[in-house]
Amino acid sequence: MEIILRDAVQDDVQQLAQIHVNSWKSTFSGLMPDKYINGYTLSSRVNEWQSVIHSRSEIVVVAERGGIVIGFMSYRVNPENLATIELCKLYLCPSAYGQRFGSKLLNHLKLSAQAQGMKAISLYVLDSNKVAINFYSKHGFEFSGGFVSVEFEGAAIIDLLMTIRLK
Repeated sequence: MEIILRDAVQDDVQQLAQIHVNSWKSTFSGLMPDKYINGYTLSSRVNEWQSVIHSRSEIVVVAERGGIVIGFMSYRVNPENLATIELCKLYLCPSAYGQRFGSKLLNHLKLSAQAQGMKAISLYVLDSNKVAINFYSKHGFEFSGGFVSVEFEGAAIIDLLMTIRLK
């Protein structure tokens, strides 16, 4: 069955939120405190995606197969560097892992960024998420030296900056 990439609409919000919650639980279990992961509920993700799509604060692209959203990404122009696209989120249904849908979304982003004349794409990845680090590295991203950190109940959650230069 063919995968269709398209801009997200408000009717996608419930599916986006469900994918976001399920992916977090699947991907980050054991990498972040469970209480932190579970703090992002379906209702909080619904509110988040309604706001993002309504305000257009990020461009949201969904991957759809057979009329069902199986993954998505969101991105924006980096407000601190207008020649860089910032990939904010890329999540798939856990049942879709390993089927190259993430690569399809990422390749779409690279083409879109190049068409806009952007010089780079940046993202933050959890420092202990070796699967995601390998995925982004395979696609040409390299560590850029930056990071952001959040403290949650004594645990440090650290996201590392990765960047790819566009030609």
